[in-house]
Amino acid sequence: MKRSGIMAAAAAFGMFASSAQAACWTEGEIAAARVRSLETMIMVSSLRCRLKGDNFISSYNHFIRSHRTTLTEANDRLRTHFAASVGAGQALNAYDRYVTGIANSYGGGAAGLGCEDVEDILQSAQKHGSSLDHLDRVAAQAGVEPQMQGGRCPRTMASR
Repeated sequence: MKRSGIMAAAAAFGMFASSAQAACWTEGEIAAARVRSLETMIMVSSLRCRLKGDNFISSYNHFIRSHRTTLTEANDRLRTHFAASVGAGQALNAYDRYVTGIANSYGGGAAGLGCEDVEDILQSAQKHGSSLDHLDRVAAQAGVEPQMQGGRCPRTMASR
């Protein structure tokens, strides 16, 4: 009897732990993840393309400098998401795993995009301001879709 109670408690804890790790993503967190993925795609591509003779690293570096505030905002939102998902003590490790996974996903190139395509996306990202909304639109137009364990949070409708 005692053992089944312990097993039930362990199962309940396991469900709680996995649901905490798979917390849903708000629209703002999704935008931040998309922007982080966009920035990483451009970074990894600029390094890969440089080896092929298409060097746009200086444009990438300019993008980072001119959009630093927005990119920091996106990273802060992601860190907050992971803190809420796995707790403050494990948030940094979860965030690090997440961004490493993004970089690894682009290690073989951005699916269907050549160096010129990524450079065009970079130029688009540099135009028309540096807001999170602007960079999110550029990322969405480029087909960037972030990995989101836990999926989107349900949308709530305002009532009158």
